[in-house]
Amino acid sequence: MALEVRIYDNDLATPTLIQDVTYRMSDLTFSTALNGGFKTCGFKISMSVEEAWNWLSREGKRGYHFNRVTIRDESILVWEGRIMDIQLVISGGDQSISVTALGYWSSCHDQFYTSTGNTNWAAGSNHFMHEIIAEILTQECPDISSDQSNLAEADVDLAGIDLSVKQYAQKRINELVKVSAADHSVYFFAIWDDRVPYLFKRNIDALDWRVWLDSFNTLRLDQSALDLRNSVIPVKGGTDGTAVDNAASLLLYPRRETRFILPTDTPDAPLEDAATMQAAEQGLPRQRQSFDISGKVYRATSTTGGRLEEVPKYLIRAGEVIRIQDLVPASVPIALDDVRTFFIMETQYNAEKDTITIQPDRRARRLTSTIVENVDLNR
Repeated sequence: MALEVRIYDNDLATPTLIQDVTYRMSDLTFSTALNGGFKTCGFKISMSVEEAWNWLSREGKRGYHFNRVTIRDESILVWEGRIMDIQLVISGGDQSISVTALGYWSSCHDQFYTSTGNTNWAAGSNHFMHEIIAEILTQECPDISSDQSNLAEADVDLAGIDLSVKQYAQKRINELVKVSAADHSVYFFAIWDDRVPYLFKRNIDALDWRVWLDSFNTLRLDQSALDLRNSVIPVKGGTDGTAVDNAASLLLYPRRETRFILPTDTPDAPLEDAATMQAAEQGLPRQRQSFDISGKVYRATSTTGGRLEEVPKYLIRAGEVIRIQDLVPASVPIALDDVRTFFIMETQYNAEKDTITIQPDRRARRLTSTIVENVDLNR
């Protein structure tokens, strides 16, 4: 197998390799998601009880918990995170451990952030989303890289927002990216390679991946109206704001209302921008069925001579755009059409089967908005 799985200690500045488990482990799976970035990773290692003993926390020793896990394809980092769950399994005469690691987005659920003692975002002006997130990461997320050059500049002034109540950094970031922008774009946040944070707008101007129908064993496209909401009431601090209607949707479908919860004392203009964005996101029936790809996947850009480059499926990440190339009609331009072109919200790769499960397109109801609170460590 091309993938190499290595375990390091928890010293992120000068990591020490503890074990290369590439040829010992089995049942490798790993995933990505938005918000978050690298999500979960799991694998099993057969070993004696005596060896497993050293993996477990016992007698004042911490075992392998919080050690760093990397998955690489030679020089390409495919996944990284920290070990959170170690399970000793004894079945008959076989002993093994089952390891679950979470991406470093989970470290944003370690410490609380409050504006008390930091910047008072409720006072003054010119307080923008990327600046607030930068301070949250700097003050309360020591495992995240100090390289903040990939935090896209936001253009909506959030002066007046109240962040004085202690909340986990992860929760605060999830709240802030709801605020949107003056052009009503959708923002996402992720921790990617080398624990570098990214704040970015959803971009669908170009494709990242192409796939053909013969790469699917079964393909189901489920356009559901269950989540269709075309009248959005923004809510801050428990108080309802003025509803924002999606006029185009109301011409086609019944009025369906929803409340959209935003941080306390979000200013009125950003409140309306966020509600407008949400009304556009939920105003049509949306594709919400995940699908499995077992065959070939290609980079969207052509190589020399016009040939497409086949790539391993495990390189596909959340936040990228994939198109089912031969699903009719062929003339559809690049856009989130809920039929053949999708923004990827979540991926799950199974190394044993060499299959990847992709969840398009927007914030499906089953997606975890946080990693720590909702993830099942035993799956």
